[in-house]
Amino acid sequence: MGHRARVIVVAGLLALSTIPALAQKSKDTLRYPLLGTPALLDRYLETGPFANSWEPSVYDNLLSFDAATETFVPLLAKSWTRPDPATIVLELRDDVKWHDGVGFDADDVVYTLNYLIDPDVTLRFKSNWAWIKSVEKLGPYTVRITKEPVPYGMMWLAYSTPIYPKHLHAPLANKQDFGAHPVGTGPYRILRLDKNGMVAERYAGFRGGLSKPPAAIGRVVAEAIQDSGTLVASLLADKIDIAEDLPPEQAAALRASGQFEVTLSPPSIAYNFIGFPTTGWATAKPLADRRVRLAIVKAIDRQALVEAVYGGIATGIAPAAGLCAPEQLGCGFTRGFPNYDPAAARQLLAEAGYPDGFDVVISTFRAPTNIAEATMVAGMLREIGIRATVSPHLIANRLQLISQGKVQIGYYGWSGGGMFEVSPQIVRHFDGNEYVDPVLTKMAGETSSIMDDRARRAAVAKVMDYANENAYAFPTVPLRVTYTHTKEVELKTAAVRATVVYTYEFGWK
Repeated sequence: MGHRARVIVVAGLLALSTIPALAQKSKDTLRYPLLGTPALLDRYLETGPFANSWEPSVYDNLLSFDAATETFVPLLAKSWTRPDPATIVLELRDDVKWHDGVGFDADDVVYTLNYLIDPDVTLRFKSNWAWIKSVEKLGPYTVRITKEPVPYGMMWLAYSTPIYPKHLHAPLANKQDFGAHPVGTGPYRILRLDKNGMVAERYAGFRGGLSKPPAAIGRVVAEAIQDSGTLVASLLADKIDIAEDLPPEQAAALRASGQFEVTLSPPSIAYNFIGFPTTGWATAKPLADRRVRLAIVKAIDRQALVEAVYGGIATGIAPAAGLCAPEQLGCGFTRGFPNYDPAAARQLLAEAGYPDGFDVVISTFRAPTNIAEATMVAGMLREIGIRATVSPHLIANRLQLISQGKVQIGYYGWSGGGMFEVSPQIVRHFDGNEYVDPVLTKMAGETSSIMDDRARRAAVAKVMDYANENAYAFPTVPLRVTYTHTKEVELKTAAVRATVVYTYEFGWK
């Protein structure tokens, strides 16, 4: 459906809606639909938007991280010491209970971490915990972790290592059964989870803290909905209270009706980017010339991409500045995105011997927003004579396609690893088979052993600047979420995001 058609559909729905949408504040129930059908809630076995927004609302990590002060703060662990770079000793809270009423203790932490590093356990992202050598119980509420001397261990414990209940998870022959009936220590307790959606209630026994306050809303009903048109109709029929990432024109029309508000999530470390894997140069030989890659980058109007993504919903959003964010520990770069300059792009193509352009394929994820942005980029390239087509594929196929040399130009999104730590960026962009460049590989590898943050930022800046100078990869659109909602709903967080907004951060006005 084109832009004009969608606007007409929304306008028609608004004209038919004569009853103002009323949120369920009086019932203390937020009707917050899920896009798609949830399978299970298990960070270690299932990833995606559902897991990202709901996992921290049900489970807790050992620590949290305050990006404003760049300090770690307590969560399940009330304190910790690092006697040496290879050891972390954690003192755990003794007042926490699982959603089923059983007490939390050191056995749960030891079990969870040993499960993650068990060589017989197969996990998609198992390498995330390869830095952990051993885990020991020193007392009922004391745990010692022996690890590789890496700078990112604490951040993994704070963002990507939810603790599971040993008494429920360990006996399961099929670990997916746990995610179908999740039990945590977090702000919400799951009452029902199936293909039709989910129901959760505020957990009165939650013992968070300043880093993770209790849920402000008593109950959340998350119906599974498959498309934005149904979301809009459901908002207007007073069947839901909030919808994520509606197309900009739909959100703007709903806001203009006076019945709804649109809230933009705080700035995050996530972004879309364009890259030129060296493995693709064999099938797209012009890309082996740095001048051609630079010409492509100069042909991209990043601000136009931003405006297309967010429309009139948000003002003042600038293109992403770099492949990492200053709020992330270890992040550093000094070179920016080359200026938008189609004339200079055409000149570079002529100098490289391609005054009439060439044919090339832009690979992207199959999500509608990714396809739309990649298609816009293809249109911009045609303005300088490059005949680009867009080829969408599944997220799971990306690495295989790159290794096979089938990704000539990539236009992808990256969450930043969902944490305020630069190592996921290094791994994502420069520590795989995407760029066959011994200098880059060596520099990137050296950053993983630097413990001092200032020195590490300087080392990472060399990596980022080298990649920029060689025109390997550049950020484009910063990724933020728009929430279209009834006027009684509000987002209570204003902090820079490492990932999406969590469900427990919404409340009533």
